[in-house]
Amino acid sequence: MALGRVHEVVNLLALPAFLYFIPKEHYLTFVAGYLIGTFLLSPDLDLKVSKPTKRWGPFRYLWRPYQKKSRHRGLSHVPFFGTFLRLSYITAVLLFISWLLGFREPFRILSEASLWEGSFYFLIGILLSEIMHLIMDVLR
Repeated sequence: MALGRVHEVVNLLALPAFLYFIPKEHYLTFVAGYLIGTFLLSPDLDLKVSKPTKRWGPFRYLWRPYQKKSRHRGLSHVPFFGTFLRLSYITAVLLFISWLLGFREPFRILSEASLWEGSFYFLIGILLSEIMHLIMDVLR
């Protein structure tokens, strides 16, 4: 696949079909999660040179420890677990950086966001983008 281009095109083409099953009031949060999952939190973050890694720009270095501990198509490509792993990793990194800088708000924001119904649809968006990616990997 041409540097993940097929993954992204297929994910975008599948998006309208998924929206059929999402309540209209949660379209925005679902689409945000789906697009973030497709373009920024892809299972291919386990590669140093991938489109999702490059999209992080100078922050791509935050993913280096993750990449060193992951082999391509390893745990990051296990359905649901891969998403949980990437979300847990980036959350831990961002909370640690916030703590180092003396910010305490991210902990409160994260706690409140977990209670918001839209967070569920955001997470479903990320998960479905991952599943589409993995289906394309299997079909390849």
